[in-house]
Parts: sequence; structure tokens; C-alpha cells
Amino acid sequence: MNAQNLINRIQKLCADNGVNPRNVEVNYRHSNNSDVYPIKHTWEDLFDAETNTTLTSISLVTFGGEAK
Repeated sequence: MNAQNLINRIQKLCADNGVNPRNVEVNYRHSNNSDVYPIKHTWEDLFDAETNTTLTSISLVTFGGEAK
């Protein structure tokens, strides 16, 4: 999934349920019936292999670290 697809999906889910995205928490589950892990941070993940300067992925992180 790319970032735009994620943004669109979140916006649609919120609109379909009549809620403001600011009032909805983001969590991670390995499967439908697994434990819930709140997303705590977003981090830069990978950069392009050729120049290592263009961001190609981000990570949603469930633990420690400083928010960026």
C-alpha cells in the first residue's frame, strides 16, 4: 500500500462512519483477532537504492523512539 492509498482509506472510513479523523486512533493488529498495538510514531523507513536520498517508504511504529 502506498501512502496516498492509506490516506484515502482512512478518510473514507471516517467519512463512512461520520467521524472526524482527529478523533480516531490508529492501531495495528497482526490479524482480526490479535492484540491491538497503538501506533505511536511514523518514521522514515527506506530510501532509493541509487542515491539514498529519495524516501521510498515510511514505517508506522508501535513502540518507543522520538516522534518526527
